[in-house]
Amino acid sequence: MKTIPLRIDRKQSVYPNEVLLLKANINYTEIHLKCGRKIMLAKTLKEFYKEFEKFGFFRVNRSVVINMNFVAKTDEHFQSLRLKNKLQLTVSRRRRDDFKASLGRLNV
Repeated sequence: MKTIPLRIDRKQSVYPNEVLLLKANINYTEIHLKCGRKIMLAKTLKEFYKEFEKFGFFRVNRSVVINMNFVAKTDEHFQSLRLKNKLQLTVSRRRRDDFKASLGRLNV
């Protein structure tokens, strides 16, 4: 299912289903695409999360927003997760319950 491209700056746009994760780096955000390409932009993670949240993205900790469609596996207590590209991430203690609920809605 192709969605409409989401404009990320003046010249670039991406399809949300092609984005693996968004990673914060102070006031910059790295957008990791599933093809392996990374895009660095001078926009905060909070601003991007507002745009990407409606496409099934979830903020697992202070510095990472993931595309829930790329979650391959979680541990039994939802403390960590592995994406389909084998990247291991930790889930913030305060976001675990929301992550579990969000994952449950995705699997229904």
